[in-house]
Amino acid sequence: MAEIYNLQQIGENLWQAQYHGNYGNYSIKLTLDKQCKVTKYSCSCPSDYSPCKHIGFVQEEIKNKMLNFENKNTANEISIKDVLQNVSLDELRDFVIDKAKYNNDLAQAIMLKFAEKTTSAKNENNGNNYSQMIRKGLAKIEVEPDESYYDYDYDDFYVDLDILGEWLKKAKKLADNKQYSDAEQICKAAIEEYVDWFEKNSSDSEYDFDYCIEDDYQKGFADLLGYMAKNGNIDKKSLYEWCKIEIAKKKYANMEVFDYLNNLMSDLANDVNPADFIASQEKLFKSIKDKSSSEAKTVLERLIKFYNANNQQDKAEKIIENNIQIDSFCQITIEKHIANKRYAEAKKMLNEKLKNCGTWAYNQWNELLLIVAQKENDLPEIRRITLEFLKYQFDNEHFRIYKSAFSENNWQDAFEKLYKHYNTPKNQCNDVFNHNVANLLKAEKLDERLLEYCETHCGINNWQQYYTLFAAQFPKRTLALFNKLLDLYAEKNLGRDKYEYVVQILKLMQRITGGKQVVQQMTDNYRTLYKNRRAMMEVIKKGNV
Repeated sequence: MAEIYNLQQIGENLWQAQYHGNYGNYSIKLTLDKQCKVTKYSCSCPSDYSPCKHIGFVQEEIKNKMLNFENKNTANEISIKDVLQNVSLDELRDFVIDKAKYNNDLAQAIMLKFAEKTTSAKNENNGNNYSQMIRKGLAKIEVEPDESYYDYDYDDFYVDLDILGEWLKKAKKLADNKQYSDAEQICKAAIEEYVDWFEKNSSDSEYDFDYCIEDDYQKGFADLLGYMAKNGNIDKKSLYEWCKIEIAKKKYANMEVFDYLNNLMSDLANDVNPADFIASQEKLFKSIKDKSSSEAKTVLERLIKFYNANNQQDKAEKIIENNIQIDSFCQITIEKHIANKRYAEAKKMLNEKLKNCGTWAYNQWNELLLIVAQKENDLPEIRRITLEFLKYQFDNEHFRIYKSAFSENNWQDAFEKLYKHYNTPKNQCNDVFNHNVANLLKAEKLDERLLEYCETHCGINNWQQYYTLFAAQFPKRTLALFNKLLDLYAEKNLGRDKYEYVVQILKLMQRITGGKQVVQQMTDNYRTLYKNRRAMMEVIKKGNV
């Protein structure tokens, strides 16, 4: 029997629960706004729907819990407030300390709420005490999936880092209250401790740990540091030096936070040490073996952004020109050649790319090559390139360009060749509707030929997309095909939703000339054939067809 258990609030507007369902126990987490609406959720169940039904179940349980709490407070019962009024401060403090020993959630809540009241005073002697608190919270995180939760692959397992989310909220609140030093300490501690925690657990875990992290809070901490530095709330130079020291550590390699800190240095560099930043990025790029990789691209784009922000567009453009091994830079360079009418240079680069690119990039370079062909009015090349696109799949724009490259006398032969390509046994099964064939005939406005094709190959769903082309000119044939296809559908499909679809089609048919009579005959026939389908009879009656 399905049930919710272990429902508890673990942070501001943050709830977690367990749900015993059809495939075991599921871990559920919800973030709610003040109106108790779900703003964020996760569930470990195997459902293909998002959100799954369990999210709604837990949401309702939370509402009930909150309502019960409000009702108790309004009833004539002794409240927590009443009890605490008779407890001394020392008694209350001892009680909380004792309970926090065994309740990590309570301990973390106390740390988050009151940490800055002691940390700032002790920081000079004991270092960043926030590091100790965050480290302790991270140490409690489960990094191995509970196999009882799953009857399916562990790839859906995630690691819950909500504790970092709570510390990020804390840092933002402190910054809003102008307690910038504490906010800065939290951000730095969270980044450092997370990287240490990740390094340790990823090496210990047998699972593909890189894909198990639920959320990446590191960007939030880096962004907050950048925001405070930009507004002069914290020292830019010391923050720059901290970033530089951190990213030099081996543990940051292959982690997203490495890029966040480099981006932060980029924002700070102009006011601190531009030459040092440029040198660090050039050194980083030099260390990357694959100069066409996304890693290399990220470093160069960072430098380009820095140069552009400092009105050094010539240096930014030079980086692009010198690194055309990166596809996006190559495309920018080719587009620049085209704009400057340097078509030979553009074609040379494009043909080189087409020789070596994977199929995923083939269309990207062919589109540019087509632009060059159009600029040069090279009709044979226009025909060749557009046919490459059309052979794979029909589309109106390439078809329009393809057709424009033929004389009126030569077009009919070209059209029939393309039609034959789509309609060959390799590309067309006799009993399967081919949209390439249909859309080609539609584009050429060969309505009767298209109608003949539909009469041979169409199913009811495909026919819905094309029938309006024929309804006015060929109403009898349109209705006859509707009748044939809907009869087949009604025969093979059961269920109320299927019957509602039948009624929907019948109503479409009524709008066609002569359709009311045909529909009346069809419904009379259905009432005889399917008199034992009570749901179908109800739907037809309700639909007034």
